Amino acid sequence: MFVLRKMVQGRAYTVYLDARSETEAEAELALFLRDPEGYRTRQEARQLKQEAAVYLTAETVGRFLESMRNAGTTARYVGNVGFYLATWAEALAGRDLRTVSLQELLRELARHPTGRKNRITALKSFASWLREQGALSLAEDPTVSLKVPVTRPEKAMREKGYSIETTERLYRALSGWEFKNFNQEATRRMTDVQCVRDVLCIHAKTGMHGTEIERLARGEGKVAVLEEPGEIAATVTFIHKSGNVHRQSIDRQTLAAVQRLQARGAAPVDSHIRRVVGRACKKLGIEPVRLGEYRHSFVTWASECGQEVRPKTGGLPLAAIAAVVGHHSANTTKRFYDNVKVPPMIKIPIRLEHPEDPVWLPVRAAALRLVESA
Repeated sequence: MFVLRKMVQGRAYTVYLDARSETEAEAELALFLRDPEGYRTRQEARQLKQEAAVYLTAETVGRFLESMRNAGTTARYVGNVGFYLATWAEALAGRDLRTVSLQELLRELARHPTGRKNRITALKSFASWLREQGALSLAEDPTVSLKVPVTRPEKAMREKGYSIETTERLYRALSGWEFKNFNQEATRRMTDVQCVRDVLCIHAKTGMHGTEIERLARGEGKVAVLEEPGEIAATVTFIHKSGNVHRQSIDRQTLAAVQRLQARGAAPVDSHIRRVVGRACKKLGIEPVRLGEYRHSFVTWASECGQEVRPKTGGLPLAAIAAVVGHHSANTTKRFYDNVKVPPMIKIPIRLEHPEDPVWLPVRAAALRLVESA
């Protein structure tokens, strides 16, 4: 056994080396002299390295996903990230992430022909969180050189949006009457299809994102019914992820759809929407319709045939106000002075009618449960 005894700056060191020859012992002596306090024998270094190992385990991934939820990330996105990290955990089981090479990650990606961008984004986000926790250094991160591909969206390679006629036909085809006898099962199925029609109505008449409709259905917003008569029946208000307040005016049919979804407590899941819409499209003999593209459709319809509807109390467009007060852009006026309680509504000449739609009954503002955004 080789023993190193040395006095450095008044401190005596005695280190039992795990060297197997005099040459190895002299090499360890050189390492010791370079940094006496930080010196570790080879066995100690291996033990420390093992203790500092970083693994992609269910527990670690769970803490990462929880941090995403606490940051306000939508449940749908958290679920998607969790799915892709689960595939990475299976591929890298038992591997210290610090020892994984870029080539290994690329080989694993080559095994999955779809979702490449999402798989890379999920892993890089997880590694970034590990660095923030101090569990992984930048030099040890195998995802640093992993580039997120700039892909062209599939919808950019085809015509986006749908016509008003197609939308009206689709709405009429979303039927829940699939049973000859009107029983409890038939009632449940009819209700399940009604919520899909409600989602389609909100998409087509407001241009909202799917996540915005989901938040409204969960009650994460405020619905204010107007007392005054007119085409604007209510306003919906919620806070974007950016922190900006979004307020939009809606008509009576859209208000009824929002209230039914809020009474239900949640919007229908995507798989149910795709199944119901796909069945209706097959019946009509058309390609499957994607409700997420109705934001584009709404903007197109608004520019081609939309009409601006203002509340009975009147009001001027922000562009006109910006010109009077000397703002170069209406965005400045909107950012600092847009406190309008009832914004203008864009009216689209679309008729969404179905014999199964419940009869809409007006709900007075005093009787409506208002849920404030968090």
